[in-house]
Amino acid sequence: MNEQRLAFHHYLRGIALGGMALFLFRLALYGDLKYYLSPKLEGYTTAAIIVLALLSLIHLILPPDQHHHGKECGCGHEHEHAHPLPKKGLHSFIFFCLFFFPILTGFIFPNHTLGSDVAANRALKQASSVRSKTSHSGTAVKPAGALRNPISQKQFNALKKKLLSQKMITVDDAHYTYILNILEQNPNAFKGRQLTLTGFVYHDKQLPAHEIVTARFDISCCIADASVYGLRTKGAVANLKKDEWIRVRGTIDTVNQAGSRIPVLTKTQITQVKEPDHPYVYDNGVLLD
Repeated sequence: MNEQRLAFHHYLRGIALGGMALFLFRLALYGDLKYYLSPKLEGYTTAAIIVLALLSLIHLILPPDQHHHGKECGCGHEHEHAHPLPKKGLHSFIFFCLFFFPILTGFIFPNHTLGSDVAANRALKQASSVRSKTSHSGTAVKPAGALRNPISQKQFNALKKKLLSQKMITVDDAHYTYILNILEQNPNAFKGRQLTLTGFVYHDKQLPAHEIVTARFDISCCIADASVYGLRTKGAVANLKKDEWIRVRGTIDTVNQAGSRIPVLTKTQITQVKEPDHPYVYDNGVLLD
């Protein structure tokens, strides 16, 4: 009986490991990792898939250790098994549910983009509240970006110079948080210029009825650290449904918020659009010299 229970748990662990590997492989195959992870972690995900698959094969192909507790070795004595037998009943059921439940729900339920309900519980990022942080290599960085790797301070300054020379600014996905950060650092320098950006409708309860935030979720590593990053938008917005995606073109102005001047879009033209293939923007930073 003990040998059967040991074998059952051995193969069940192999199935759990294989399920996790298959789920991650499915996400990678269909390009759905974007709903969970920053692109810079794709290499680690590939390594995890390979390791999980190998561990699963080891459990499913190789037989379990048969030297369970109490089996005689022929010397006339009983020896303790190096790996205690799995516990019975509810304890084992709960343990394996911790693995199988998220795997099953991952396969059954569709991927879902974060929206206003999550945004309501997250602070809206403003340049005045952004702090420098340190990477694993010890290099200081500032939150911003949607590229796989941080840009240099020289590149960031060149982008700022380019924006200051433009009368019409388009906020693209690759530089989304970089551009908004530059606007928020010195909004008066951009007053009166035209700006176009795409985001989802976020009705912040702290804003008047004629204002929304045209927002995106900004991710550093995974959706657990997602932050709302957007621009206050004035105009005919009261009837816009939360979470619908829009493209906004308007004139940059400034407004006072908590004692600081921040950018706001006025005289806006709003167009409904489909959700982008990559709904999130990614926080990779600026390498400080």
